[in-house]
Amino acid sequence: MKETLVVHWARRDFRLADNPALSHAIAESTQKNCAFLSVFVLEDYMVDAETKFQFGYPSRYFLAKAIPEFGKQIKKFLVVKGKAAQTFITLQKHLENSHEIKIFVNEDVYIDFYKQVETVRKHGISIEVFRDQLTVNTETKSGSGGYYSVFSPFKRAVWREFLNSTVLEKADFSDVRFVDSSLLENITGIDTVVNSFETIWSLFSKNRKFEAGGKAYDIDTLLDYHPDFSTIDNFYYTEAEASSRFQTYLTEHLSDYKDKRDSLSIDGTSKMSLALAWGLTSSRILKSEIQKHCANDFMGFADTKIISEKFVGPTHFISELIWREFYKYLLFHNPNLMSEEFQNKFRGTIQWVEDELAQERFVAWIEGKTGYNVVDAAMMQLAKTGWMHNRARMIVASILTKNLGVDWKWGQEYFRAMLLDLDEASNNGGWQWSASVGADPKPIRIFNPYLQAKNYDGDDVYQKRWLGDENFTSNPVPLVPHEEARKNALKRYGLDSQTNNPVRDY
Repeated sequence: MKETLVVHWARRDFRLADNPALSHAIAESTQKNCAFLSVFVLEDYMVDAETKFQFGYPSRYFLAKAIPEFGKQIKKFLVVKGKAAQTFITLQKHLENSHEIKIFVNEDVYIDFYKQVETVRKHGISIEVFRDQLTVNTETKSGSGGYYSVFSPFKRAVWREFLNSTVLEKADFSDVRFVDSSLLENITGIDTVVNSFETIWSLFSKNRKFEAGGKAYDIDTLLDYHPDFSTIDNFYYTEAEASSRFQTYLTEHLSDYKDKRDSLSIDGTSKMSLALAWGLTSSRILKSEIQKHCANDFMGFADTKIISEKFVGPTHFISELIWREFYKYLLFHNPNLMSEEFQNKFRGTIQWVEDELAQERFVAWIEGKTGYNVVDAAMMQLAKTGWMHNRARMIVASILTKNLGVDWKWGQEYFRAMLLDLDEASNNGGWQWSASVGADPKPIRIFNPYLQAKNYDGDDVYQKRWLGDENFTSNPVPLVPHEEARKNALKRYGLDSQTNNPVRDY
């Protein structure tokens, strides 16, 4: 009888705590005395960075830093270059006379992941998939039997499930029998990689190209800035650092999260978006830490409008975690959202600006030359750090789509190329929300850049920081005057400014 080799397939889950696939793999290995191996596959699309796959420079840099740090905690951690499904098929063939491999992996919400899982299964390889990035049940449905498309009722429906979700203990390798290295020698068809930053980084393409609207753009020709991530405070790449940062945040900022989270000048955000995007922590860990810190389970707060002051901040933070769940839920059930609007009525009906005008406005937006100070400052923050404040993300997305009339998908693709904390579902959901074509439909939202700057950066601190005093002017000339842009936006969405259409300015 063949022995089982338990394989933990690491993907976007660089942590030992609350890692379902890793915990179950260890349990299988120890209970049945099976050999254990952990594997990360540097997929070809990651390494080659072709524009059609949009795997950005920041994502490549993060992996080069995070993989070695995570891997050195596991005695047998294999890094290979290639395609995941084919790697496991090749490994099984290499071991076919002595072992059967059994793969444990955390789920993803992207269709390509499930295609790989199906390919592995078609070759007779056992693979178990565990819920992770999406904590709540994917089959959560409304009272009418359909999937939710509005956030508030979704939040009420999943609130207790989310808050009751289990947080698994940190992985314990003390009783694990790791695979004998001799079994992994001379495997034809598997390209193993030395697990170090220098080696992994040397494999990655260093280009910063991306594609939008059928045209390729080279960020290095558009921007003078090339972030040095090693010097940027928003960048970190270990589970321990993520945990330490969040503990500090709980003590110093959580209580006033709701009041200060939108302030551009104060910046009271947790910076956990990077940790959540790459699995340095989980949403379950964060909500659990909040519950412990506040000594409250928050079970009854889903639909309560009057909450004691000390719990307003924590409750709002939990609500934002559920927004991330909502966007993953939407993408899971609508895999075409990356390239089409959630709302049917806006698919192919919005007359975006086209051709050279669209490209000129898009490039001006990227370069921070729209003439709206708050927008240009935010674009410089992204260019110089690979990160942007969430309020700023909403502002720049609204201005690109509503004021400049550029297709939201162009902005989505640029963010995919530039963000350190890229979460595909949240990025897509945010862009569709800002363009008023996505889920949670409310009145058409048109952000007034001057009002946004006044409300969230009243002293111009944020704008001057990222534009520099020498480039900040109190009366810049906008690429498109806001009032003109507003009228054009109403027409673009098929609305008449003289009627009582549900349009709301922000």
